[in-house]
Amino acid sequence: MQFLNLILIILFGGAAMLALLAAVHLLLPRPVENARAILEGRMGRVFLLGLVNLIFFGAVIIVLVWLANLIRNNWSGLAGILGLIALVILLALGVFALNGLAGLTTLLGTRIGPAKSPMWSDLRGGLLLVLACLTPYIGWFVFTPFVLSLGLGASILALFQRKALSPMPES
Repeated sequence: MQFLNLILIILFGGAAMLALLAAVHLLLPRPVENARAILEGRMGRVFLLGLVNLIFFGAVIIVLVWLANLIRNNWSGLAGILGLIALVILLALGVFALNGLAGLTTLLGTRIGPAKSPMWSDLRGGLLLVLACLTPYIGWFVFTPFVLSLGLGASILALFQRKALSPMPES
């Protein structure tokens, strides 16, 4: 019974992730397109920026949670505030990464080939991304952190850079 529950969670979670990525693209088309253009142009720079931010803010979250657990018995109010700050940072990272992931699904969908509509192209790219991240071991521990770093870096550059980069010509 637990195995069936796990299969259902994975299936419905993947479908919900596809819907979420498509909804982000529909609701925020300009930031997603900027993220896609940046990903297309400078993937190495985007990955490094995302990885550095992921490691830094991940360490900040871990330290805040550790401090909150350390002072939980004596100052429960301060521990709650530290936990809330850690949660807000985690949610901000998720929102930034989600914007970049929507740009990545758009990029993957257009690279797969022509589609009937842009939404169908996004869904194909999102399905490819979700299935690749669900691949045992390599997808979980290598590809998913790589994709999250790409999404976070692309979103940071897309939202904080003045002008979107044009794609670099391939030689």
